[in-house]
Order: sequence, then structure tokens, then C-alpha cells
Amino acid sequence: MSDKSIERHAGPITWGMFLVLVLVAIFIAAGFLATPLALLALLVAFVCTFRCTYPVFYIGVALTPFLGLIVSIPTGRLLLGERAFGGSIDISVAEVVLCFVLLAWTIKLFVQWFRRHDDEWRLRLPLFGSYFALVAAHVASIFSPLLPDPILVVKFALRPVLFNYLAFIVLPVNLIRSRRRLITVLGIVSAVGVFAAATGFISIFFPPGGSFIGRAHPIPLFGVSALGENHNELAELLVWTSLVTIALACLVSDARWRRFLYGAAAFQTCIVLFTFTRTGWIVLAAEAVVLFAAVWRDRITRHLRTLVIIGLFLLPLAGAMTAYSISESASSSTSTRLMLSAIAWNLFLSSPWFGAGAGSFLERVGATRIFLQEYGAPLDSHGIFQKIGAETGVLGLLALSAVALQFLLLIRRTLPRMSSPSSRMCFLTLATGAGGAFLYQMFNTAYWTGTMWLPIGLVLVAAYVLVD
Repeated sequence: MSDKSIERHAGPITWGMFLVLVLVAIFIAAGFLATPLALLALLVAFVCTFRCTYPVFYIGVALTPFLGLIVSIPTGRLLLGERAFGGSIDISVAEVVLCFVLLAWTIKLFVQWFRRHDDEWRLRLPLFGSYFALVAAHVASIFSPLLPDPILVVKFALRPVLFNYLAFIVLPVNLIRSRRRLITVLGIVSAVGVFAAATGFISIFFPPGGSFIGRAHPIPLFGVSALGENHNELAELLVWTSLVTIALACLVSDARWRRFLYGAAAFQTCIVLFTFTRTGWIVLAAEAVVLFAAVWRDRITRHLRTLVIIGLFLLPLAGAMTAYSISESASSSTSTRLMLSAIAWNLFLSSPWFGAGAGSFLERVGATRIFLQEYGAPLDSHGIFQKIGAETGVLGLLALSAVALQFLLLIRRTLPRMSSPSSRMCFLTLATGAGGAFLYQMFNTAYWTGTMWLPIGLVLVAAYVLVD
């Protein structure tokens, strides 16, 4: 039975609406604030998602980089809500959309695979073993001698840790099962990257200090910092959307579109350079090395003159980057990150096996008086390894390493099964972009968002779709 066929049957929709009604009834009984209008909106949203699962999923993918679009859901008088969420559940709009998609997909999966055994709906769970170990390591941090709050630990293990796997890995690999749908998703991500780069380009000419030229950074959209508030958040997005754009160019057959996409990728790369973000430059350099070694090796000699010219044009930017790196602002940023790393190391030493408790790092920093005196409000760990090590100890670090190792082994096993040069180039480019996204989070704080996990999910999709 096809996806269109199931949508003509009222049974699953009825059961889905019944499930939503039950959940809302539980929320109301528990003290959540709910109105008939909210209930009606919830039902309409679910029915629309069930009937138009793919368009809604595409919307969720497009909204994923807009981390500043937040929905706050009050938890009412429920004591558990106050303890776990502080009285309000703050969730991005993209996550809300993908929650509806997850619910609709789960119902369809139950009907199509578990009951009808439709092979087109066969469940795919890539990286399940290692990622389950990562979730388990977060839950195990309950046993830390530093006595973290068990409710907060379990809450953090479920969201964001488990949710990232379901929303950005399980959903893409199970919904994107054809080359056409893969091209569609890559096109959406590329368009978002070009849009973000365009806002960064505009911001260059409107610097905060009033000078003529400034660093590229996200600009507010209708008063909301949807793409983030500083240049780091813009760079961490563009370092992988630019690679997605190149991967898309590998799959299109029209030469004009291919040239346009290469130009769009170059535009996004240039904006990363103009953010003058040290991490952005490091990631771009690493991605370039990998691409020239694994993808464009045979093109280096043919385009050597062009590469030299580009290098000469980059010299003034490199000089500006050097000047910024030794500035007082950069020194202050480095000092803050070193202090956060020192706090993470001390927490790791205090509980090397279980860590200090999943999701507790920000609270621990807030309890460090010297950090508050020197730098003000507490900040989260600037680096995924520091975060995992401090909160989940050796168990978490081993599990995260297992996820990375399983991912690399999957890439190695998949490449020989791709005989098409365009498919191989697309796959390697997507893998490089995912590696760049991961490398960026070794210095930043968006490790439990779609900014890091969606690129990994796209590589896993390509591993299924592009094989011969």
C-alpha cells in the first residue's frame, strides 16, 4: 500500500486524533494550561501533518537552522513541570513541527510495516547501538557522586539527546527514500544557507559600532534573532550548508544549475570568511584539505592558477584575521573558554566515570564564584567533548567516540557500493560537511541541535539512496 493510499483511510487518522485527545486530557488533568482553541489547533495541526507529511517535514528541515524561533509552553501547576522545566518548556518551532511529523510517521509505520509488512516502510535505525549507549550514558550519570537531580538527568537524556536522534537521523533516513526526495531536501538546506549568507552580507555594511565595514553576523528578522545573535552562529551554519550546496550540484544534470550552485556555495564560503570567526576559518581549512584530498585530487593541477589567485585575494583577509586574533576581544573570548574548560576538567576529575550529571554543566558554572566575578552570567561548555566529559564522564566519552567510529565505518563501507562518480562526490561532500559541523562543535555550544545532527542524518540518507 502506498503513502497516498493510506492517507485515504480514515482509521489511522481517527486513532491519531484519539491519541492526541488522550494526551491533551492528561495534560489538562495534570494542570497544564489548555483551551478549546489550543485543542482545536493541535488537532488541525496533526491532521494536516498526517495528510501532508512530506511538506510538513520539509518545513521542519527548513526551520531547523532558525534556533532563535522559540515556543514557550507553560507547564501549569504541575510540580514535575516546575522541577524539570522551570515552569515552561522552551522548544524551537522546528522541533514542534518535527514532533508532529514524528507522531504522524509513527502511526503510518505501525500500519504499513508492523501490520502490513510493506518493505517500502521497513524501519531503519542507523547508528542505533552506539547512540543508544550515548543515551544510556546520560541516564547513568544519575549515579554520579555529585548527586545530580535524577529528574533533570532523565529529562536531558530524553530531550535533547534522544530527540536529536529521532528528529534528525531516524526521520530523514525513513522518509527520504528516493533520489528525488534527497535532492529536494538538499535544495531546501542550500536555499536556507544562501538566505543566511545574504543576511550576513547585508550585515557587513551595517556594523554595530557605526564603522563602514564590519564582521558578518546574523541580522534580526522582524525583531527576532532567528538565526542567532553573533557571527559564530552564522559561521557554524554556513560551514556545512555550503558543502550541502556543492553536494547538490553533483546530483543535478543541468550545467547552468550546476554553475549557479557552485556560485552559491562560494558565496556562503565567503561569508564565513567575513565572519572572522577563528573556528569558522579552522573548519573551512579542514574541509578544504579533505575535499582536495578525497574529492578534487585530480583537479588541483588543472586549476592551480585559479587556486593561487584565490590565495592572493585571501591574503588581506588573513591579515585582518590575524589582527583580530590578537585583539583584546579575542583574548577575552579565549580566556572565557579556557575557564570553562578548566571547570569541565575539574568536574570530570570529581566524577570520572559518571560525570556531574547530564544537563548540569550550566548550573555548575553558575555555582563557580570566580567565573561569575570575572565573566558574569554562566555559559555552557564551548566544546562537545568538554560537555560530555564533565556531565557523563568516561562512559559518555566512550559512547560518543563509538557514535563517531560507527559513522566513519559506515562511510567506509558505503563508498565501494557507489559506482557513479557523481554519487561518490555527493556522498563524500556531504560527509565532509557533517565532519565540519562536528568539528565546529568542538569549540561551540550547538552540539545538541539540528545544526550538528541534521548534516549527519543527510549523510546516512545518502548512504541508503545513492548506492547502486
